[in-house]
Amino acid sequence: MIWRRLFGYFPASLAGGLASFGAVFALTRLLTPAEYGFYALALTTMGVTYTLSITWAEAAAYRFAGVAEARGETPDHIRTVMALLAASSALGIALMSGAILIATDPMLRLALAAAMTAMIVTPLVNAAQEMNRAHQRVARYSTLRVCQDIGAFGLGTWLAWRTGLGPASPFIGLASVLAVLATIEGTRLWRESDGGRFQPSRVKPYLAYGVPVAFALALNIALDAGDRLLIALFLGPESVGVYAAGYGVADKSVGLICIWAAAAGSPLMMQAWERGGPQAMREVSAHVARTLMLVAAPAATGLALVAQPLSDVMIGEEMRAQAAAIMPWIALSGLINGFVLHYVSEAFQLSRRTSLRAWLMVAPALANVALNAILLPWIGLMGAVYATVACYALALVLLGGVGRRLAPLAWPSVDFLKVGGACATMAIVVRLLPAPGGFAELVLKASIGALTYAAAALIFDAAGARSALQQIGARHARRV
Repeated sequence: MIWRRLFGYFPASLAGGLASFGAVFALTRLLTPAEYGFYALALTTMGVTYTLSITWAEAAAYRFAGVAEARGETPDHIRTVMALLAASSALGIALMSGAILIATDPMLRLALAAAMTAMIVTPLVNAAQEMNRAHQRVARYSTLRVCQDIGAFGLGTWLAWRTGLGPASPFIGLASVLAVLATIEGTRLWRESDGGRFQPSRVKPYLAYGVPVAFALALNIALDAGDRLLIALFLGPESVGVYAAGYGVADKSVGLICIWAAAAGSPLMMQAWERGGPQAMREVSAHVARTLMLVAAPAATGLALVAQPLSDVMIGEEMRAQAAAIMPWIALSGLINGFVLHYVSEAFQLSRRTSLRAWLMVAPALANVALNAILLPWIGLMGAVYATVACYALALVLLGGVGRRLAPLAWPSVDFLKVGGACATMAIVVRLLPAPGGFAELVLKASIGALTYAAAALIFDAAGARSALQQIGARHARRV
């Protein structure tokens, strides 16, 4: 079941990866390090603001969609969510307006204004996508995601190339594409909610579930990208640009793969929890954990192994040397964060104890600020990298330890060890390969590494890889 859904979500994941890699490749060449730093700061500001003000309604749209469908109350659910999105969007715009007033650099102010424009049209698309995911409309979700990611990347890059908008270009491209998608999805949601109405009685449970989710995610963003504000304070916007470039290649790549696995697995876990209880969910969670480790661990390992040639190919010359140094560590932090966001956090969402998760995330977020304040003046940019890895590890331990009391998530350690063995085999083989540099080295090591990992995973039957391949082959044979 999960593998079929993984293939269904693969186009969305591929489009996100291409857009993320393409944005780093293009923008680190079209923008100066300082402009790229302003882009990263505006992106972080928008992420925190959006999460604090709007994401709670999107989370409620996903979590309560199945319940509303089972009770025949989907129209009321949609109308209530749409009203809550409108109110929370007004709050988000007000917060972004404050950030624009505080900003002193004209380029940063322009980027923040463009990001605010994107925030106006984002909520409707995101809420529609959350409901598509909850109802397991895989094809529609993937199609919309591909259009959003590829369209925004293409238009944003063209604007950066042909206009003087600088760090505002990607946000204007995103806003333009989302405006079209919001029209399409908004019309559909309004049609599907015909006869429904806003119900005040739904607001309290939606708030009780969604606000802690949003707060915890905001803390995660602060842990994920808040160090950019401290880097700007201690080292300047150019260092923010270098950090964001390396981060954009390594973290986004691993993160997108984790999102891909979670998009297929999370709805199945929720369905099992609601229909079969904790034991049924535990069985499904074992498949999700194995799958997440099977696809994310080799991605993180591979990125660490090809950090130098990848940065030579992907990142502009002014930023690539330092970016290559931080990429292996960021890949590791991306793997840890993938399990934090897309696995152990499920225990709190399934049990509706999202407020507890939010409070637990305070400790890693504060630790990240403290470590950055100590390490950045001492050892420079690598201080932010070490702080990120340490604080994500702390978050995983905290949430994993407490979450096991709320929902019995499985931790298939034997499968994890097999995946680790396959990754180690890949690392040994890649290290023995020649290093001609540049694109040739990247292609050589990436292709041989992928083949080695696939062979090792099948030999070890890591995370049931051999069984999954046999099932896919048998299904294909039956169709033929």
